[in-house]
Amino acid sequence: MLHETVPLSVPGASEAAMLTTYIPASSPELGPDRRRPALIICPGGGYHFLSDREGEPVALRFAGLGYAAFVLRYSLPPQSPWPIPQRQLLAAIDHVRTNAERYHVKPDAVIPMGFSAGGHLAGCAATLWNRPEVYRPLKKKSPAFRPDGAVLCYPVVTSGDYAHRDSFRRLLGDRYDELLETASLEKRVTRRTPPMFLWHTADDTSVPMENALLLDKALTARGVDHELRIYPHGSHGQSLADRTVFAPDQLHRLSTACAVWVAHCDAWLQHRFGGCASKEGEE
Repeated sequence: MLHETVPLSVPGASEAAMLTTYIPASSPELGPDRRRPALIICPGGGYHFLSDREGEPVALRFAGLGYAAFVLRYSLPPQSPWPIPQRQLLAAIDHVRTNAERYHVKPDAVIPMGFSAGGHLAGCAATLWNRPEVYRPLKKKSPAFRPDGAVLCYPVVTSGDYAHRDSFRRLLGDRYDELLETASLEKRVTRRTPPMFLWHTADDTSVPMENALLLDKALTARGVDHELRIYPHGSHGQSLADRTVFAPDQLHRLSTACAVWVAHCDAWLQHRFGGCASKEGEE
């Protein structure tokens, strides 16, 4: 496995983001030129902290399924408010794509995967990749930063009636009133938004499932290819929804009913982006 941490510095940030790789090794037996879809995992934490439960364990699970996984530890407000985390994710997308040869990834299958506020961040990459305020300081044309898809797990989406207010207050800071509508993902969807896989639980009381439903409605209206899964049970922050992501004294919070999201997401990714391919692009 290629396991390393790369600092990503972007204009305006007080500190570098850290991108850690979890890439299965190539070998003559497995295929020395295999190219894998790349998942850039963005942990949640309400733009206040980064959840370890939604980082490395997720990367290891998806690396085990054959993906090149990356965990982005993005910078947080108040030191790094909007649009610094968004710019860091765009820089990570460009970094992975630029280094596709070294990482053995498909350059046309670079996909952010985010949880909760990290889901909002992944959604920003999918809907705001061509917003000048976000990408222009990176000194490349906007198509370099467009993700090929996005996976949003119980995401913070809307700044409207079902908003997780604290996430938006932290991210937007003094520009809260100015940017509240801009940061509401369902209002930023266009026909150029890449495909998405969304999942949520019906009894999430922290970030209500209406967040995913509003985004689903917007994607449908714009004709964007996507899949939405609503699972009946699971409190907020289930991550992989198995015992590996809960401390022993927190196992009472585990709801295995939504653990199937991993298989559903894998099937969607395989259908949309294919599995591992040779250097020549053959499955």
